[in-house]
Amino acid sequence: MRKAAFFLLTASLVFALGFKVEKLWETSAVFSVPESVLYDPEGGVLYVSSIGGSPTAKDGNGFISKMGRDGKILSLRWATGLDAPKGMAVYRGSLYVSDIDKLVQIDLSTGRILRKYPAPGARFLNDVAVDSEGRVYVSDSSPKNSVIYKLEKGRMEVWLKNPAVKSPNGIFYRDGKLYIGSFSDGRIFACHVETGKIRQVARAPMVIDGLILDDSMFILSDWQGRVGILQDGRFQLLLDLSAGKANAADLGFIPGEKIILIPTFFANTVAAYKLNEF
Repeated sequence: MRKAAFFLLTASLVFALGFKVEKLWETSAVFSVPESVLYDPEGGVLYVSSIGGSPTAKDGNGFISKMGRDGKILSLRWATGLDAPKGMAVYRGSLYVSDIDKLVQIDLSTGRILRKYPAPGARFLNDVAVDSEGRVYVSDSSPKNSVIYKLEKGRMEVWLKNPAVKSPNGIFYRDGKLYIGSFSDGRIFACHVETGKIRQVARAPMVIDGLILDDSMFILSDWQGRVGILQDGRFQLLLDLSAGKANAADLGFIPGEKIILIPTFFANTVAAYKLNEF
C-alpha cells in the first residue's frame, strides 16, 4: 500500500495514485441529518434520506428528498412519515428504504408509502441493495445483530449471519454477488446470492460506511469524513472532510459521469465531486 501525497490545485485535490476529485457543487444546509444519497438512472434524479434526529429514534421526523443531478432541490419532503431512514434502493417503480427495524416501500410516482416490512430482531438497519430478481437486501450494523436481511415474496428474513462479517454496513449488488463492507474492521466480502458462498475480497484501512463498486474499484466512505478508493490491494484517500466538521455517510454515485455524492450528516448538506484520472 502506498500513501497518497496531497497537493492543492485550485478547486481540485490531486493525489499520487493517479486520481483527482473536483468539487462540482454543494447544497445549502436544508437537510436534517442526511444519511444516504441514491442516484436513480431511470428517473435521472437523486434521492436523499434525512434521519431528522437520532438514528434510532422512532419519532416520525425522517423524510426523503428528491433532487436534480445538478444539486437543485426538486422536493425537500418528497416522502414523509419515516422514523430514521438510511440506505435506499430502487426497483420497478418503488424506492426501498431502511428504517431502524423495518424496510419501507415507497411509490416512486407519488412518494406515498406503500408498505412496511418488519425485520425480526433488527436493531440498526442500514444500507439497502436489490438484485436482478428484485430481492432486497438490508444490512443490520448493530454489533449485537450483525446480519444481512433479505426481502423476498413479501417477507423479511435473515439471509446472512457469519461471524467473520462484523457490523455489516455498506452493501452493493453486481453480477450475482452482494458486496458487503464492515463498519467494524474495514473488510469487504463478496457473497453469491444464489449459493451463499462468501469470501473476503479486500480490506480497507478504514471502517466502511458507504460502498460503491465501479468496474474493479471500490469507492468507500467511513462516516468520519473520509472518502477513498481501493483497487488491486492499493488504497488512495480522496477526501477528508472531518476538519470542516462534515461527515461522509452512505455515498451515492453517478457512474457514467464519475460523480461521487456525499451526504455530510451533521453538516446537513449534499456535496458532489467529479472523479478524474490524470
